[in-house]
Amino acid sequence: MAEVLRTLDGAAGFGSTTVTPGVAIPDYDIEDWHKDDDRALVRLAEVAAYAAAGEVFKDDGGALVFGVRAGKFINGDTAYTYAGCTESVVDAKTNYIFLDAADLAAGDTVSLNQTGFPDPSTTPHIPLATIVAAAGAYTIDNIDNSYRERALLGMLSAATAANLNTLVAGAASNADALHEHGVAGLNPAAQDLIPTLTLTGDGSDADGTGTMTIQVKDAAGNNLAQVFLVRLWISTSEFSSPVAQNDFAAADGTLIYSHLLLGDLDVATTANGLIVMGIGAGANGTYYVMAEVDGRIYSGSVEITGN
Repeated sequence: MAEVLRTLDGAAGFGSTTVTPGVAIPDYDIEDWHKDDDRALVRLAEVAAYAAAGEVFKDDGGALVFGVRAGKFINGDTAYTYAGCTESVVDAKTNYIFLDAADLAAGDTVSLNQTGFPDPSTTPHIPLATIVAAAGAYTIDNIDNSYRERALLGMLSAATAANLNTLVAGAASNADALHEHGVAGLNPAAQDLIPTLTLTGDGSDADGTGTMTIQVKDAAGNNLAQVFLVRLWISTSEFSSPVAQNDFAAADGTLIYSHLLLGDLDVATTANGLIVMGIGAGANGTYYVMAEVDGRIYSGSVEITGN
């Protein structure tokens, strides 16, 4: 199977016309046709120069030497003018030739290996060609320049389908293509606007008393060094109504208001977002402390023994 070309008469019919991208076809019926011919050749050379940017060619500097043509390349927001260079392949190997970010920055170096083009997600690069060398030399036919078409003279980078979906590298991202952010993907200032509470009970003294430590944290679980108003109440079952408890007081934190004797309190944290509540009970058992901040209620329990 082969391409059918224009007839000679058909091709001649394009004389005195201009073909994209701006190549004027000479008219051979005029006296100075060769000048038009030269003009067309110059324009073709200009067009070919753009298409040949980064082309790998056989250099006459040695049996294993190759060259890389000059060109203009782009990596992200940065444009590079690449001056080209020469380098040598390794004999008896398939040599993979490419430009990485360091090569573009240097402007006159090229990278190659004998294992394959690197993974774009780890090494952004422009694949240029492969050269198969054998018996201490290679020929023009051993150069495969088709790899340049992969990158279209732009840097192949980590734009895999998964990364485009998550916006950042890998499955650990907290942002998908709809910008729905998980907690850890929020800006730290935004995390601070979502206070949460942890409650840790301790009744290990077996003396009829215990403590409940309440710490205000941000959305990512980091302690917040800020004063918060927390409503606290104590009960004998989780998330139930408060019961009167005379020995339920803030050891760390400041009592602001008592709603029901000393069993239902508004307490301001310390400057480090901390409250420690002392609990004294006349009977052994499990006691529950509920804590509310910004409308969200958290619960913790403490086992009182020793009565």
